[in-house]
Amino acid sequence: MIISILGMSGMDREKVNKTTASYDCKLLGKKSGDYYNATDMLLKNYDDYFYFLGTKKAIDFQKELLEYSKEKVAFLEIEDNSLDDIFERVYELISGAKGEEVILDITHGFRHQPISAIFSAILHRFLNDSNLKIIFAKQIIEFKEYQYIMLNEYIDITQLSLLLTGFIRTLNFVDSGKISDFETIAFSNFSKALLSNDFYTLQNSYKNLLSTVQRAKTDKKFDHLKELFEKIEETLFVFDNFSEKPIYKQYLIVSHLMFEKNYILLSLTYLFEAIRFYCSDTFYEKKLISKHAWKTFDKYKLNQDVISFITQESIENYRPNFYDKKYPKLYEANKSLFEQITTQYKHLKDLRNNLTHINSEKHSPNIKTKLEKQLDNIGKIINQDILCKTEI
Repeated sequence: MIISILGMSGMDREKVNKTTASYDCKLLGKKSGDYYNATDMLLKNYDDYFYFLGTKKAIDFQKELLEYSKEKVAFLEIEDNSLDDIFERVYELISGAKGEEVILDITHGFRHQPISAIFSAILHRFLNDSNLKIIFAKQIIEFKEYQYIMLNEYIDITQLSLLLTGFIRTLNFVDSGKISDFETIAFSNFSKALLSNDFYTLQNSYKNLLSTVQRAKTDKKFDHLKELFEKIEETLFVFDNFSEKPIYKQYLIVSHLMFEKNYILLSLTYLFEAIRFYCSDTFYEKKLISKHAWKTFDKYKLNQDVISFITQESIENYRPNFYDKKYPKLYEANKSLFEQITTQYKHLKDLRNNLTHINSEKHSPNIKTKLEKQLDNIGKIINQDILCKTEI
């Protein structure tokens, strides 16, 4: 079965005289030479059933231009400039081929090779049929010389390009199956670890991903994807030595990353936990939390106890023995310092609550701008380590 998308080439611009161009068909095992167009080449070199897809104008034009056997040719009219219509018709034809070899020529379906390759990749992904050969007459000299190539060899590259682009934009990697000579598992594992808050395996997942990217950069097969690989390295360099950083700095890093990728609620959540972990960890380092409390208290509850003490919120609910009792004037001695944290924490808490509860009455249209400000303010608190000045 031969399927081809019809165009309007084969005559001069005045549509008076027929014109030809040179077609290199060696890759197809067919006779190279001068033809009116790609459709003419197919008709003269293949003894098969043909299905020609085109607009009414293209069909009428080709019927007048070419010689064909009515017994072996079917013309299927499609809407003008409708990629969906082309895809649907092609998909139906190939699905009904029942294992026989199908040659799909999309030379006249798309003007640009990248678009053709993307169309081919998506189609091949739907069908996964080894009997499908997708061909394309690549322009060497405009209107004069063309060379046939197999787009099948570009399918993996195109599919991978789409996946990598999606990963860069969202940090999510939807593994669609094996791609020749490429380890997609490293991307899947990293994506799962990051988006499921699995920080225990995130560092190793990142190292494996980085090794995969660096190997691919040296593989000539992936030369066209080099810029994408470099963009991935640039995006994820923040995970270098990630596991060596304290948990609150890990959360701060991921909060910034989620913000960049427009995951606003996730960014808020990580930032919220970053400031809480920072406070409790610093209190423990200053020996304001007893070893008994540090070892036995639930970490979430301990964080809540510490932040409640600093902000003096729900003070009746926190456990006063989280800090050593020999510092009964801890809050009074550090009131100014704690108020700096309290101000930013309350802003963040209000922002998070409004977004989490989808409060339509209080929803702010510039919530991303407000979050960006909180990232900066809380980032300064953590990176400047202001609690290290705590007097005891």
